[in-house]
Amino acid sequence: MAVTPEHFNRRSFIYPRLIEAGAEFTDVVDAAVAARYPHDAPALGLVDLSPMPRTGVKGPGALEWLAAQGWPVPEDNNQAAHTESGGMVLRLGNREAFVLPAPRGDGETVHTLEQSIPGDGVWHMPRRDSHAWFLLRGEAGVDCMAKLCGVDLREAQFPRGAIAQTSVARLNTIVCRDMAGATPGFHLLADSASAIWFWDALLDAMQEFDGGPLGIHEID
Repeated sequence: MAVTPEHFNRRSFIYPRLIEAGAEFTDVVDAAVAARYPHDAPALGLVDLSPMPRTGVKGPGALEWLAAQGWPVPEDNNQAAHTESGGMVLRLGNREAFVLPAPRGDGETVHTLEQSIPGDGVWHMPRRDSHAWFLLRGEAGVDCMAKLCGVDLREAQFPRGAIAQTSVARLNTIVCRDMAGATPGFHLLADSASAIWFWDALLDAMQEFDGGPLGIHEID
């Protein structure tokens, strides 16, 4: 039986758009994620990672607690660190971090971490609910983002693991340069209530770069 978003209580914020585009889905932990599309992989791809497990911690002891669990916490704010399994820890401030899994794995590890957040100075921030998560991936990513964002995202100014808390297409967005593989990429985390609008705005900006949706099984 084919996997569809309707098989799960948790679904992507934009799953109707993915179905319209002909996405084939795969199950990841407790949700369906777009795995591939019925077309050749575009030169500039937009991956919906919103159904993937992810979490956030906040509080006076949050960063110390996260490090004690064996997760790599960057030394500076607005920096990301790679986990052994290919995910990332995004340090957003002195008391706050996001934890993202690898796009093709690691989701269960993050889910387990979330269940162990103690409270009492280390509070759970339900980032899977509050933020949509897209990955813009391709050589033209910087040029495309220049149409939507005022931050200079060229690698010399914005290297791997750099984070900007800024505006993209007039929407407050966390932008993090991807740390995996040779192909340039940007993780974009923005208000889940605006997810469909944000997805459409990104695809519109990508048109001149032969952009389109990309599934997690199409990431090399």
